[in-house]
Amino acid sequence: RMRAPIRTSMGKRRPSIWLFFCIALSLLPLCNGEIVELNDSNFEHQTQASTGMTTGSWFVLFKAERCAHCRKAMPEFQRLSNDEELLEKGIIMATVDVPSSRRTSVRFGIRGFPTLIFLHRGKMYHFKGQRVFDVLKTFLLDGVHKMAGEPIPEPMSFGEEFRATIKSAILELYGAAAGRHGLAGRAAAVLLLIFVGILASLVALLFLPGEQKVETKRKEQ
Repeated sequence: RMRAPIRTSMGKRRPSIWLFFCIALSLLPLCNGEIVELNDSNFEHQTQASTGMTTGSWFVLFKAERCAHCRKAMPEFQRLSNDEELLEKGIIMATVDVPSSRRTSVRFGIRGFPTLIFLHRGKMYHFKGQRVFDVLKTFLLDGVHKMAGEPIPEPMSFGEEFRATIKSAILELYGAAAGRHGLAGRAAAVLLLIFVGILASLVALLFLPGEQKVETKRKEQ
């Protein structure tokens, strides 16, 4: 008679133990120095950038696979993720793949890569300097306290995202035409302008026959 209650008690405890185990596993990447991969679907949930940032401070590397400078920066970024002092401060390293996370990239105004942004206590700080371990660590521990951070942008609506995308495309086109991206950028800008001109001409030709018919009918009357 005494064994049955003990088994029931143990049976009730098991779910709570497994629940604790699952929670610990889900939080493991945030506390063992791993670099977290963020994207459009999990960025806000993981960082809570616009809802209090209770998960910690986030140092985010916006990158692209084909970017040589991004690949060069990754070993330094990995060293940061394993640094005990930064872990004690609750600073989490994360990456965002710009080509596959356009919504997040547009939200933060990313126009090139690698771009490094530190999200800390409701504000964001853009890193501009050498992408080496010592410089990056100094920026995270001391540099941000000497800077005036910018408010973290809220998640965009569809209309806001569309306008921001158009604005970003125009700025990129202007930068390419101004030669900021070298001869290849200028060539791309010229080709784009030619394409727009051809498209506008085709649209005009589609409407032109209709106008000619109206004028012909008026003359016949």
